[in-house]
Amino acid sequence: MTVTREPVAPRTPFSTQPLGGSVDERLARLTDVVATLRREDPAAERERVLQYAAVEAIRRTGVLALRVPTEFGGPGGTVRDVLTAVIQIGRGSSNVAQALRAHFGFSERLLSNRAVPGERSEWFPRVNAGLVVGNAITDAAGRAPSSADTKVLPDTSGVLRLNGYKFYSTGTLFADVIAVSALDADGRDVQVIVPADRTGVDLFDDWDGFGQRTTASGGTRFTEVEVRPNEVVTVSEGTTLGHGTAFLQLYLASVAVGIAYAVFDDAVDYVRTKARPASHSVADSAATDPFVLQAVGDISASASSAEAIVLAAADSIDRLVGHGLEHDQHAVTDVAVTVAKAQLVAEKLTISAAERLFDTGGASATARALNLDRHWRNARTVATHSPLAYKAYAAGNYAVNGVSPPANGYF
Repeated sequence: MTVTREPVAPRTPFSTQPLGGSVDERLARLTDVVATLRREDPAAERERVLQYAAVEAIRRTGVLALRVPTEFGGPGGTVRDVLTAVIQIGRGSSNVAQALRAHFGFSERLLSNRAVPGERSEWFPRVNAGLVVGNAITDAAGRAPSSADTKVLPDTSGVLRLNGYKFYSTGTLFADVIAVSALDADGRDVQVIVPADRTGVDLFDDWDGFGQRTTASGGTRFTEVEVRPNEVVTVSEGTTLGHGTAFLQLYLASVAVGIAYAVFDDAVDYVRTKARPASHSVADSAATDPFVLQAVGDISASASSAEAIVLAAADSIDRLVGHGLEHDQHAVTDVAVTVAKAQLVAEKLTISAAERLFDTGGASATARALNLDRHWRNARTVATHSPLAYKAYAAGNYAVNGVSPPANGYF
């Protein structure tokens, strides 16, 4: 699929219910899905094919409802459970894993102290029934995040109308509904949740980055889109930190961990089946060459270390939420800094592992058919979402001066 500047038709709504069961049962169902993703990912990424069938297969496992509380019919899973699933999915396709970030972020916001009364009872049952949520947050103009150019205002008949254009809309081509950031008539930040197929919504598959090419991160235009009153939620001003923003950042680090494991899988497979020893190698095969094995060992250590760091940070979020400490800004700040450090290290480890992959073979490893370079391109793209230099700066500034990190979802 090539980059298109023409609107893309919304996908056909899902017609089957996802499977239920415990957290472990849902995670176990991912095994076959991930195996299929891993086989298809090199070609899908190379040819830029959006993997609708994979998203449907993941939805059917019930994993997209992991965070739905038991009172709403879900399994009541933890942040660790969600990010474990993200790492697995990312091991098959980091594009698909990232495309689901807005969906899981939506559930996390419902669990945060920023949720408005009634939101949980309205939306969690729908997520549990299989609803997939996308987003449209960043306007093309101004600093990110910004919604200054997207408005939801009453028309002359009093009907709310949404107008604006969003530059990034990750996952929206796979979604049933879109969570849109906008300003209302009073200039307040609001979230508008509209069906992806509503009249006036135009979806574009025009993201043309060199990595994460099939995350469905193109633009979305809203032209006189009718908005019902119950589809508008006032968003808190964001002057204090919340666990949901930390979750969104740790999610990116989890996608990176999935990439690191994909690099490991491809390194092992390449050495076993394709690599040849250099003419001056001290070994008779690549599989016994000490320097090739050292490269594989380095990659393995990077993946395992990145996973351990990310899941430990996930545990810190779970403790915060589980102990009801989200109103304790000192506790929330500690978690935000923990996540910043985890993201800093995990993403650097992944980028290093993706580079190290090419030390397992010669020039043949750069063949376009193998598409092994996608791992570095994808990891580097994930790491650009929030500058790593600011992660280090924030951690250092907190340690030395007690200054809290920025209170926005882009840190």
